[in-house]
Amino acid sequence: MRLHFRPCLLALFFVALLSGCASFETTTSSGDFVKPTDMSSLDSFRYEHTMVSGMVDRRSSQALVMKKLSENVLTQELSQRGYASAGQEAKFYVVSKWRKEINLSTAEAVRFSLIVELYDAANQSLFWRAELPYIFNASQWSDARVSQTLRLAIQNFPDYIIKTSELPTSD
Repeated sequence: MRLHFRPCLLALFFVALLSGCASFETTTSSGDFVKPTDMSSLDSFRYEHTMVSGMVDRRSSQALVMKKLSENVLTQELSQRGYASAGQEAKFYVVSKWRKEINLSTAEAVRFSLIVELYDAANQSLFWRAELPYIFNASQWSDARVSQTLRLAIQNFPDYIIKTSELPTSD
């Protein structure tokens, strides 16, 4: 009995050791504030730009579609939350970053990741960030999938709430 126990323990040890080296991917990450922020003054936004990296040709139709959809979807989502779309007078601005990357830990090696960042326009400081690493495989790329990913990234950003100076009375 003692002879069978040692190989089992040894095998269990190696399984535990190898699983500690495994890469567990996060496919969803809700956005969150990266610093305390007074949202009452942030009533308007502008879409700044989209960065696309990892593409051989940045003028490819895929990269151009990602840039256009990023601007359209994020502008639409923020407007639906009550923020006004503005030009240079905007209180905050939006940046999206797409990465086409090789991930050797999966069968589908080429995957896309997305980061959406919101910056306070007054001091150009980051206040909110959503990161969706390896969110979909390159073979799953479509306009609908890109739009769905952008909506997922911004879904936890709060609605704009109009600040009122009047306090309710208890009549």
